[in-house]
Amino acid sequence: MTKHSEHPQPDGLVALIDRQIDLYDTLDELSKRQHSIVESDDTDALLRVLAERQDVIDRIGRLSRSLEPYRGDWDANVNGLPDDERARIRRRLDGLAVVMEQIARRDEHDRDVIEQRRASIGAELGGVNRGGAALSAYAGQSRGPRFQDREA
Repeated sequence: MTKHSEHPQPDGLVALIDRQIDLYDTLDELSKRQHSIVESDDTDALLRVLAERQDVIDRIGRLSRSLEPYRGDWDANVNGLPDDERARIRRRLDGLAVVMEQIARRDEHDRDVIEQRRASIGAELGGVNRGGAALSAYAGQSRGPRFQDREA
């Protein structure tokens, strides 16, 4: 194990937090794009933006693992920073919490819209199936004349 991983340096924490915030800003932009795409009902574009989001989320996960050494003694690591840097980090982390909440709200709205569309399509398909069943019921019946006049 390296000395850095045994005793993480506060300046490394600042760099990691800055990278994390940058990734969340990217995720926020993708979330806004996704929201617009969901509203326009463009499935292909939605799949593309979801793939981009997954890549950013994977990068956030890897970065989160890099922050692990700092989490054990978070207060000591943050308190080891100069006052102005500590205040800047706290402001940025507060801003990050707001961005994360906005992303979650947009995602929840988008899920609701997609679910409503799915239910609507399901209902339409159910109507098509019922209509097809009615046609099938009549298809097997012969519709020749029921009564005939015959001369005996």
